[in-house]
Amino acid sequence: MNEGYIEVMGGVIFYKSYGEGDPIVFIHGNYNDHRIWEEQLDALSANHYVISYDLRGYGQSDTPRISFSNVEDLKLLINALGLSKVTLVGSSMGGSVAIDFSLAYPELVHRLILAAPSISGRNYPVSMLWQGIKQHFQVRLHGCGKAIETFITNPFWQYYFPASKKEKAWLKTVANVRNPDNFCRFPPRLSTVSKPYAIARLEELRHPVLVIIGELDHPFNRETAQILHTGIKNSTKIVMQDCGHLPFIEEPEMFSSSVAKFLN
Repeated sequence: MNEGYIEVMGGVIFYKSYGEGDPIVFIHGNYNDHRIWEEQLDALSANHYVISYDLRGYGQSDTPRISFSNVEDLKLLINALGLSKVTLVGSSMGGSVAIDFSLAYPELVHRLILAAPSISGRNYPVSMLWQGIKQHFQVRLHGCGKAIETFITNPFWQYYFPASKKEKAWLKTVANVRNPDNFCRFPPRLSTVSKPYAIARLEELRHPVLVIIGELDHPFNRETAQILHTGIKNSTKIVMQDCGHLPFIEEPEMFSSSVAKFLN
């Protein structure tokens, strides 16, 4: 296993890699970091070179102080590791990064696997947007620890967390969220998004795409998955039953099996 940091403009980002074969880069979503993919890395490293990393402002990567692009950070990571063509696996916000990267650098992408992805250019519902903004206010007003506990117990966000009956998955998700390095570390405005937005460019995606969505995810996220499946010609959609926003944590073996089948 290798791990380390690569320099990006205004800081460094952390990555971890191991295995051999065709490369797969895993991109986490909001409120978690590279560790969220542990089961998938273990399952797929037997036949692939797997890389996970912390987006800027998460985990062991630096806190942004200036405007930055997750797409360009990913490009620097791929260059630093000497990779020529990669498969991208993105969760939630990480799915949006994977889509934007594929539109910006199509020659570097082999396939896309998108788990409950967001997509640039699709406005969030007012209720979801307001709940997200409140997290930053909570940090300022009450401190990070209390803001995190408020987030975990907020009924609005329960689609994000596995059901309590899935104890292992619930504990893993909560442990990631409770890491203060993953929670509201920087103003979201510092993260710049590629334009024109991806929602208007789906027909440009020629790569094979697998969209995976949980049956119990928020309706907005389920609608986004269907928009992607409809708008991307070469796409497959899987609905994972009895799963919420993080199906790869709730049913890691089923998720990894679906990914391996898609890659083969």
